[in-house]
Amino acid sequence: MTYRLFFFIALVASCESDEKTAQAAIEPVFKIDQIATLDSSITESSGIVAVDDLLYTHSDIRGKAELIQILKDGSISNTTTYQNIDIRDWEDIAVDQEFLYIGDIGNNLGNKTDLKIFKIKRADLNNTNPTVETITFSFADQTNFDNTELNETSYDLEALVAINNDLYILTKDWLDLNSNIYKLSKEPGTYALQPLATLNVGGLVTGATSSPEGDIIITGYSPTLSPFVGRVNIQGETPVLERKINLTSMLANASQIEGIAYFGMIDNVATYYLTSEQFTRSFAGNQIVLPAHLYELKWNE
Repeated sequence: MTYRLFFFIALVASCESDEKTAQAAIEPVFKIDQIATLDSSITESSGIVAVDDLLYTHSDIRGKAELIQILKDGSISNTTTYQNIDIRDWEDIAVDQEFLYIGDIGNNLGNKTDLKIFKIKRADLNNTNPTVETITFSFADQTNFDNTELNETSYDLEALVAINNDLYILTKDWLDLNSNIYKLSKEPGTYALQPLATLNVGGLVTGATSSPEGDIIITGYSPTLSPFVGRVNIQGETPVLERKINLTSMLANASQIEGIAYFGMIDNVATYYLTSEQFTRSFAGNQIVLPAHLYELKWNE
C-alpha cells in the first residue's frame, strides 16, 4: 500500500512538473534589443543567416560576392569571396540542412526577367570556388517592364526563405506597400512564378526567415523607416499575415532593417538576429547618419 501511494504521489508530481515545463516552453515572449553596432566597413548589410551557431551577412553591392562572418559584438571574424559567382544585387540569403541559397534578386527597376538564386553546399561555405547551381525565375503575373525610375515598382525583391522542400520569396512593393508571396522549387532550372497571395503588409518587406513552427517571419520598414516584423502562416492553401509588430517604440529610433535570421531556441525562446543598413541623408544642411546595427529578437507566440 505504501509503495502504491508513493507511486501515485510521484506520478501526480511528475504530471504537474511536465505541465509546468510545457507552460514555460510556450510562454508568450516578445523582446528586441540592439546588441551591437556593426563593423564600420559593413554599411550595406542586406541579409543575415545563421549556420552552425555562427552568423553571416553580406552586402548588396554589385560584383561583391562576399559572405562575412560576424560576431555578436558586431565585429568581423572572417570573409569569404566567391570568385565564381557573378553578383548583380545580392539581397538575401537562406539556408536548409544541406545548402545555402544566395538571393541575387534585387529588382529596383522591376524590369529583370532573369532573377537568380545561387545554390551552394553548406560544406562549401568557406570555399572561394564552390560548386554552384543556379535557379532562375521571373514573375508570370508581371506585364509591364518599361519602368525607368528607381523604387517605382511592385516587383522589387529582397526576401528569401527556405522551408521544407521549397523556397519562398516576398516582393518589396514600393507602390502599394503590399507584398506578393511566391513559392519556388529548390531544383536548378528556369521558372515563371505565379503569386500564392498578396499580403497587406503596409510596409516594405526586406528580409525573411523561418520559425520553429514552420511560419515565415518577415522584417522590413515603412517609407519613414519605422521597422517591423511579421508572422506569415503558410500551412493552409493561401498564406496569411497573422501578425505585424511595429518596432519603433521598442528600439526608440528609426532603422532601415534589412535582414533577419532564425538562430535557434535559447532558454526555450525562439531567437532571431536582425541587421540594419547604415542610413545617411542630408537635411537642412545637416547630415543624418544612422549606423548599421545588430539586433536580437526573442519571440514565442
